[in-house]
Amino acid sequence: MGQTNHPIDFSQRLFIELGTALLIETGKKALSSKLIGMKVGAYLIVDVSGAEPDTAALSTEEMIQVRYVNQDDIFRFSSRILMTLDQPDHLIFLHYPDKVESCNIRSRKRVDCFMQIHVKSEGRRDPAVITNISAKGCLCSMDRFPSWEKINGQKIELLFPYGDSELLTLSGEVKSTRIQGTRIKIGVQFIEMEGYSRSVLSTLVPAIRF
Repeated sequence: MGQTNHPIDFSQRLFIELGTALLIETGKKALSSKLIGMKVGAYLIVDVSGAEPDTAALSTEEMIQVRYVNQDDIFRFSSRILMTLDQPDHLIFLHYPDKVESCNIRSRKRVDCFMQIHVKSEGRRDPAVITNISAKGCLCSMDRFPSWEKINGQKIELLFPYGDSELLTLSGEVKSTRIQGTRIKIGVQFIEMEGYSRSVLSTLVPAIRF
């Protein structure tokens, strides 16, 4: 008998440009990568050369999760590895996703804003601007430094100034990064906030609803 062809739901096209940064999450680690090609309904081609990966450790048919940023929102989908190449570049062919969903902070309304803060990670402390925020997380824009380009999946601290000299420190996990020229945008999901921090944040951004 011939192989059954399942119809493709073209409403689930990946509306992203080639070169978009992707975060591939396997059962063992997360790989920073970028999309370099696709055949709609069949496969995606992902370049992981910049992550210095051991593609031999990736198994064909291994299930993975993929995240990416589009229009200031974070999306995710499940896929599986079709094949890997080591030469001339480290490439992974992924099965084209059947479903794409928003995983950013859309369960809570986002608020557009312009908040000057500092972001801290592994001894670095750099100025940043929050361009939108919700009770679940935020999107930060900052000068591009090499150390921030491979920050996906790591824990960071966001330092919000308030009052005369006070600081509200919120912990978060970086869910996505996107490079735009000399700037880098970081999507952050807040780690659980206690009551006092919620009160201060809602005072700083009255439109936030917890």
